[in-house]
Amino acid sequence: MTEGKAKGSGKLANSEQKKLSTSALAKQLEVPVNQLFSNLQSHGWIKKLEEGWGLTAKGEYEGGEYLHSKRYGRYIVWPPSIVEHRLLKQLDEDRMLSASGLGKSYHLSAAEVNRALAELGWQRRGFHGWTLTPQGQMLSGVQMENKQSGMKYVLWPESVAEQVALQRLLQQCQAVSQSNDLTVGLGQNSGDLFSTKQESYPSIDGRHHRNQGLQRICHWLYLAGIVHACDRQLPCEEPLYADFYLPLNNIYIEYWHSEEQPKALNNRLARENYYKKTKQGVIDIHPEDLDQLDEILPRQLDKYGVNYR
Repeated sequence: MTEGKAKGSGKLANSEQKKLSTSALAKQLEVPVNQLFSNLQSHGWIKKLEEGWGLTAKGEYEGGEYLHSKRYGRYIVWPPSIVEHRLLKQLDEDRMLSASGLGKSYHLSAAEVNRALAELGWQRRGFHGWTLTPQGQMLSGVQMENKQSGMKYVLWPESVAEQVALQRLLQQCQAVSQSNDLTVGLGQNSGDLFSTKQESYPSIDGRHHRNQGLQRICHWLYLAGIVHACDRQLPCEEPLYADFYLPLNNIYIEYWHSEEQPKALNNRLARENYYKKTKQGVIDIHPEDLDQLDEILPRQLDKYGVNYR
């Protein structure tokens, strides 16, 4: 008898394990989780409560129920068969892509794609996230809002991924952030192996740079919407030139390239002394920082009150 009960309990546990949380359901359907919550709410399956989401009578009829966990508290689960429901099938057919989804095939983060979409004028950065522009509306972008955090974001139809302008820009972003030969794919490489021109690394704003690090920093600043100058002469008697200057905030950015020649390094040290002497704001970037610009630059820029998208 006891053994039978144990076996029955095991079957019950396995049955519960097979049920899908709303987040797991979104993952299986390959749609953004916030989009799924929004659709279930608009069709009357769930409702927003002060403590989270609750089931409606319709949602219970469709098989939704509650589970409890010590970590997450009460949450909604659905039977596995729910993926075959006509409503969710329609959702799959009308699938919308987040910035993360658009950047997946390019190995780009959501932050990188969001800035690229803003550069194209399809969305803009606001105080509470990303908002759709008239150009984005023409492309059938949909304004969304996270009900819990209040942050806004945009979802895009799959057809947007076929837009040539977006493909070209994301390819350029990919080339800058991931390729070893960063001149490839930007349409700027002359192929002249004997050229004496030092600026051989083009960024998407049309400027050329001496090395890969400067290119990547310029790329980040441009897509972040930050006004900046490259090789800006310092206001001193010596012929010293900063890597980057942010005129609206009077901030300098210096990239400490690991393979600089002695003359260039001495020049950089002279600039460092000037910054200290005149108490100028300066942000130092090193080669090991290049893969973490999305974390490092915002943190440093916030200290100086620099606005960016």
